Amino acid sequence: MLMITCTVTGNRELASLDAVRSIANHPDSIAVTVTCPACGQEHVHRTGRRLDEARRARAVEVAVRRAVELTSA
Repeated sequence: MLMITCTVTGNRELASLDAVRSIANHPDSIAVTVTCPACGQEHVHRTGRRLDEARRARAVEVAVRRAVELTSA
């Protein structure tokens, strides 16, 4: 079972392993194509340590920019 987020409805859905259509290994992540139980469309969900690190780094950059803007105002 996989917990996915439907990109159409925005709801978190529980999908069975039978719903997995393909898995692709990329240098920075793993892409899993899943048929959504809520809307029936196929969604691609990416996961992986490098992808998560890049997301965290971008979030930190945004937080620092906002903090600088608030302190300079």
